Amino acid sequence: MENLVSFSALALLVFSVLWGVSTRYIFESPAIWTTELSGILFTWVVYIGAMTAFRDGKHIRVTLFIDIMPTPVRRALIKFGDICVLGFLLYLTYLSVLMMQKGATRPSPVLDIPFSLVYLATVICFAGMSVISALRIFGVLSNPQVDPAEDVL
Repeated sequence: MENLVSFSALALLVFSVLWGVSTRYIFESPAIWTTELSGILFTWVVYIGAMTAFRDGKHIRVTLFIDIMPTPVRRALIKFGDICVLGFLLYLTYLSVLMMQKGATRPSPVLDIPFSLVYLATVICFAGMSVISALRIFGVLSNPQVDPAEDVL
């Protein structure tokens, strides 16, 4: 589902940018709404894409310290790190909800839509990441397998 949202936002983003460029340079009558729409759609693409990358285990990680530890210590450190990540994601979800509530009273300058629709992407992203993280901690969802060839710099 998130891929559909992200790809749709990306397709609309490309259309918006192309329309803005063509109206500015070909028709010499710029469509001013395209810049604002592009910024809103870019926000959605980035945050929904970040959630997808988190689900698929594609975010950067540095494991040098953990890799040299004995197996029991390594497992404990990984579990501790997962719990810290979950706490951080829950806090970001809370902050995103506050930001979305404040944005409900502020309309965008050109399209006149509430900024809460823009900030909704952050709430979905961090709440989704929190759920994924919690499911991994409780063993309901397994950690994604990382290709060792991708893990080498």
